[in-house]
Amino acid sequence: MKNSRLALSSLCLVALCLAMSTPAPLRGAMDEAGSDFLKSLDDEQRALCTFSFTEDERTAWTYLPGDRKGLMIGDLSSGSRACLTLLMQSALSSSGYLKAEGVIMLEGVLRELQPNAGRDPGKYAITFFGTPDDDAWAWSLEGHHLSLNFTVNGESSRSTPLMFGVAPAIVKDGPRAGLRVLGAELDAARVLINSLTKEQRRAAELTTDRPGDVVMTPARSKPLGTTGLKGSALNEEQQSMLFDLISEYTGNIKRSASQRELLRSLSPASAKESPSDVRFSYTGDVDSGLLYYRVCSGEISFEYAAIGSDPNHAHALWRDLDQDFGADILGEHLKEQH
Repeated sequence: MKNSRLALSSLCLVALCLAMSTPAPLRGAMDEAGSDFLKSLDDEQRALCTFSFTEDERTAWTYLPGDRKGLMIGDLSSGSRACLTLLMQSALSSSGYLKAEGVIMLEGVLRELQPNAGRDPGKYAITFFGTPDDDAWAWSLEGHHLSLNFTVNGESSRSTPLMFGVAPAIVKDGPRAGLRVLGAELDAARVLINSLTKEQRRAAELTTDRPGDVVMTPARSKPLGTTGLKGSALNEEQQSMLFDLISEYTGNIKRSASQRELLRSLSPASAKESPSDVRFSYTGDVDSGLLYYRVCSGEISFEYAAIGSDPNHAHALWRDLDQDFGADILGEHLKEQH
């Protein structure tokens, strides 16, 4: 057990070194990309997508299909769509950007599979709260199976809630056959679960019914708790697997920010327990993909859920109740606004 704690402490040290070796958050790149996108719009489009920073809409999020405020990406010119791509790439890593575009592309696949369901890859809304010229501003891109939320204040930025969903999880036919937009999230969990001993599985397996969706939905504002297998109960190789699984989520954002978030998840300031008490739990069928799992660390959670009884429909969600919508970096700013 002592060696396991030392191993996870070593992983924390590695994450800390990586965080210290990367440059400061690239606020400038996001500011520039946001400004360029807004400049590419006409007055009517700009009015559709810009709101006051204190607007309630800033913290209203959902990944379900339906109408949304904002400017639909299907209404963008090719030049504006290119500017949106640069904005997304200023905040997301290469893998995170490809997942976001993959989710949007899958909406087109769904339209072919469900021609009467109103699926439309153009129905993703871009919104700004404040502008990049302000000290504090935010932007979001949201639609069915996608919720990206980025908040900036001073030199700091925050990236949660961050949600990707897929249907189908594996494209079966056509030119994109075999595509798995969230394949890495499932594969990394399978590797960890398959490595567990019987005793570890008993600690990790949830005793409740398998959730039919992620639990940390917009309606929930309390953490998932401390059930599950402790990171300190894993051997060194398994702790590296857990590290890789968490990294699949935090690695969706730019490296300068993702290393900080990885370190926080391994050693959260809000956790009452030691850094080695990150918890992993799961339930369901690992082989078929009809699986639910979560990693919890203080107020931070990473969840993957097969939806209902369909292993080919899944959601992956990263929440951080201390930081969602920049809560930790906006305290003084919001006080000044009221």
